[in-house]
Amino acid sequence: MRLFVGLLVLGIAVAVTMTQAPASKAATGVVTETVATSPVDDAIPVVDQPVTAVMFYSNWCAACQILDPKIEAAKPQFAERPVDFVKFNFSYALVQGAKLQALADEKNLSHLYAANKGKTGFMLLVDPATEQIMDIITLRDGVDDIVQKLDASLQRVHPGAS
Repeated sequence: MRLFVGLLVLGIAVAVTMTQAPASKAATGVVTETVATSPVDDAIPVVDQPVTAVMFYSNWCAACQILDPKIEAAKPQFAERPVDFVKFNFSYALVQGAKLQALADEKNLSHLYAANKGKTGFMLLVDPATEQIMDIITLRDGVDDIVQKLDASLQRVHPGAS
């Protein structure tokens, strides 16, 4: 049964990765934790964040197990840059649903949360001022691809910033 569920989840994750990211207020799953890459992240208000990188994750998601280490490897390159890494962890969504919704509200991601609640295995790069999805990161992306997508999203929001 566990194998069947894992394969089903992987199939859904692959289907999600093959579709294009919605043009704007598309939502994704549940939020359980905010992942800060450095003390600088805590000092930057959400309004001033050029890019919010929103991971839709669960412990049981095979795509997440492939994608998460790649994202963790890319994060140090953005430790001093204005990227807010947020992780919606659906592993215990039944007992932490209210906390996830509160995190979505706090990060101005309520629309994304509502539209994608429970979906996992991808990361959305969002302009928090407009809630526009600028790019999607999937298990097909390598560390270099993730860095390039984050850089491109930062440039799109703040041209000329490095």
